[in-house]
Amino acid sequence: MRVIYPGHRYELDHLDGNGKSVLQFVQRSPLHVPMEGVTNQEVLRAVIDRVKSLDAEVPWAGNAQIIRHLRMAILLHESRAMERHIERHDFAVEAVELGEDGHFKLQNMRAAA
Repeated sequence: MRVIYPGHRYELDHLDGNGKSVLQFVQRSPLHVPMEGVTNQEVLRAVIDRVKSLDAEVPWAGNAQIIRHLRMAILLHESRAMERHIERHDFAVEAVELGEDGHFKLQNMRAAA
């Protein structure tokens, strides 16, 4: 792995060959020149899918823990974003619709596989 632009662009080495891939994360103003790219959460979703696929090929009990921790990493990223919205006063957490269990109503929630 080679850092091209710290925190935003990386060159990743391929395995079983000499190829390379560029991973571009989103850049937003005012701190950076705006540039289209992926989020950490999107990369983590891809890694979760890959671990599930690998586990289907060659099961390993540790894969469940890998997936759990990757999901928690996504949750922490989203918690950070929600906190920032609350601090900017553009999100009223008290107005979030609640489900029957008294917690935030989660839309499009799928059972974890």
